[in-house]
Amino acid sequence: MVHNGFSFDFHCLKHTLEYYNIETPAYTGHCTYKIFKNNLAALCKEYKIPLNHHDALSDAMACAKLYLLHLEKNKIAK
Repeated sequence: MVHNGFSFDFHCLKHTLEYYNIETPAYTGHCTYKIFKNNLAALCKEYKIPLNHHDALSDAMACAKLYLLHLEKNKIAK
């Protein structure tokens, strides 16, 4: 799960795996941008999630927290 994954991250992952001749594993891509329909910084501000924007670990942690909020709100099995 990433933020704005369909326009960048999933595409980048696919091409990187192809470059190294690695088979793409079966996975379901979840995108917090598609779920929440807002940018990461605004969402973090709204939900009071710490964010050092464009720091990979900080962005990933923020996305994880947003996705957990989504799961909880929709009572989706974890």
